[in-house]
Amino acid sequence: MSEDDMATKLTVHEAVCAERWKQANERLGRIEVVLAAIVLLLLVGEGSVVAVLRRMLGGWRERDAASHAV
Repeated sequence: MSEDDMATKLTVHEAVCAERWKQANERLGRIEVVLAAIVLLLLVGEGSVVAVLRRMLGGWRERDAASHAV
């Protein structure tokens, strides 16, 4: 096998690998979006986190108002 043949095969191999990595990165990007959406739905979907935050913030507001009234 000549040096030119090896160079050609290497160039083709690099192009094929670059395309595969490009496709893999695109898939990983989509997977990250789906996982982020799932986490968001799990945290906020039931409203439990929102309810806890409202109670916490509401409690702080009530305490702040009571301390300023004195």
